[in-house]
Amino acid sequence: MSAILSRKLHLQAAFGFLAIASVGHGQILHANGPLPSFEVATVKPWQAPPVAPMPDGAMVLKFSPVGVGGQKTDRVHFIGQAGLLIASAYRVQIGTERRMIVGGPGWVQSESDRYEVQAKIDDQQFAAMKAMSPAQQKEQVALMEQALLADRFKLTVHFETREMPVWALVVAKGGAKLTPAKEGEVSRLFTAEQGRGNEMTGQAVTLEQLVHSPLMMIDGQQVVDQTGLAGAYDFTLDFSPPAIAEAGLSTDAPQLFRAIQEQLGLRLVASKAQVEVIVIDHIERPSGN
Repeated sequence: MSAILSRKLHLQAAFGFLAIASVGHGQILHANGPLPSFEVATVKPWQAPPVAPMPDGAMVLKFSPVGVGGQKTDRVHFIGQAGLLIASAYRVQIGTERRMIVGGPGWVQSESDRYEVQAKIDDQQFAAMKAMSPAQQKEQVALMEQALLADRFKLTVHFETREMPVWALVVAKGGAKLTPAKEGEVSRLFTAEQGRGNEMTGQAVTLEQLVHSPLMMIDGQQVVDQTGLAGAYDFTLDFSPPAIAEAGLSTDAPQLFRAIQEQLGLRLVASKAQVEVIVIDHIERPSGN
């Protein structure tokens, strides 16, 4: 199995074959003031214990962002390379971090250099977060991760806009096949495994939210919404993840590109766009706890 395919199966195992309920990441998260911080956090190198392979050779990469329905506990647990932690902290679409985070030493993106972060949110902060929406909770935790990166990894960055290859989501011939969301619906996007296929269900989801879902990461490139369709929609999408097709595994579900066109009345087309990226100015291996 190639390294690229193995990585794709990593991400499909972590995000695509498990039920999630998140509208995904949007634009890069910029702090507007002093960063909130965890009450206490430990950061240490992590090595994967020997485990039996999952079906089809996929290995799970453990990654614990804000959970289904919001932050349920005052604890945050993360295992992954520094690049993934930076992606989480700045709300970069997981899977695109190698294109969206540039510069820095090789260990930042190396899968052999993973770290385990265990952190606790201050009781007063956590009490205030309970009154926030799941999206606001995600933002608070991400800003705490930014503070942790600055403290433990000595991370400094700046932002640039660069022209990059993207996939553009456009309306297909015949028009979109989307159902407008009902008034008062809670926005959620989740997927569940259906054999070797996936079923994605969107409830009150905008197309801007859809394209920033981890499940819309294709070949490490961003997907941008160029449909011109405003508002939120309900939909169901049955599809075969790209990694399954590339592994030569059979499935009854259509591949993602065809599924989007046939079931949603939308298309993904190769394009270029101006994309904001994170440039690493300085980073060090994490300091001791």
